[in-house]
Amino acid sequence: MSISIPDLLSLTWKSLHTNLVRSGLTTLGVFMGVAAISATLNIADITNAQIEAKLAERDKPYLTPYIMSENGYAVGDDLNQDDEVALKRSIAIIRSVSFVSQIYDVGSVQYEDNEAKDVRTYGVSQNYISTTGRQILQGRFFKTVDFEQYRPVAIIDQKLAATLFREQSPVNQAIFLANTRLTVIGVVETKSSGQEFGEKSGTLWLPSTFASTVAGNFQFSTLQISPDRLEDMPQLKEKVKQVLSKRHPKTVVETFDNAADLLKERELQESATQALAVVGVIALLISGVGIANITIASVLERIEEIGIRRALGATQFEVMVQFILEALLLSIFGGSLAIISVHGLTQTATKVIIQAPYQFSLRNAALSMGAAVAVGVGSSFLPALKATKIDIIAALRSE
Repeated sequence: MSISIPDLLSLTWKSLHTNLVRSGLTTLGVFMGVAAISATLNIADITNAQIEAKLAERDKPYLTPYIMSENGYAVGDDLNQDDEVALKRSIAIIRSVSFVSQIYDVGSVQYEDNEAKDVRTYGVSQNYISTTGRQILQGRFFKTVDFEQYRPVAIIDQKLAATLFREQSPVNQAIFLANTRLTVIGVVETKSSGQEFGEKSGTLWLPSTFASTVAGNFQFSTLQISPDRLEDMPQLKEKVKQVLSKRHPKTVVETFDNAADLLKERELQESATQALAVVGVIALLISGVGIANITIASVLERIEEIGIRRALGATQFEVMVQFILEALLLSIFGGSLAIISVHGLTQTATKVIIQAPYQFSLRNAALSMGAAVAVGVGSSFLPALKATKIDIIAALRSE
């Protein structure tokens, strides 16, 4: 190049500085478009964070199938391990399946003088933790030997542990479930399973084999089926119904899932994000049209300058680069202002108005700045290319 980069930057800056109105309008157009994109990305992140926070308070997404008669009454035959095997063999999107039986009429748990009433009691299979995603906080979960030997051992949640043991460790302590003596071997975190009705004092789990001896006929057994992703839940629901309907003819298979409301919320959020994204793209396109028009006007105003520079040895490429560089600098400046402004407004809104989780995202900033640069360079390219086609003699004769 016959002109150095510092000289080119200096020339570009002088051009921008001497046309403040034109530069300001270009910057404003970029600002509005990038602000719309940045706000859309921030809203999507905030909504996703809220949904993830709600998911963290529950067991991992799962569905529970129920078999009903054709007239709407409970069949009485519980789902069993054969059904579990058939489901695993037929449905690829299943992440984990666990056996769960709810035990009735044994809701009182006692440790020394402390008693907890209305405790939820379940018999579960060994992979229950894998299905629900609950964390073991103390001790351990059930082992194979616990099931094989029908051991009278129990797992309790944080809430029940606090009620019975206060600050004392529950592990290896003896508790009584009605008249049955149990040894606590572990404590898990308290979460919502999504099937609670009314306030309870906590939850207690038994090995499924021992639970069946305690409960007798006072239990209801089913399966908890967890998909790989929350988005797989509708497909999983249909496939589970198909498989179980074939295994249990003349029945109606119904399902409950613990994340239906969150899945609907995510779908609404995605629809809203898409609508906002369209608005952002339209704003960017409008700003791009503005940049193109302003660049064209700039070229027409500076025909004589272009002719002089070409006569002094400037190449067509150098002329084109100057106009593109002007748009690029204004795009970076306008984009930076938009990102900073939207970040400040979002941070203030999530702390003062709606109390929502928000963190500055470098990814979102990069995407927004990339959009600004793409619009600036893309919109100014054709007008800049037109500037290189100007006839030198005609340009020097113009007034």
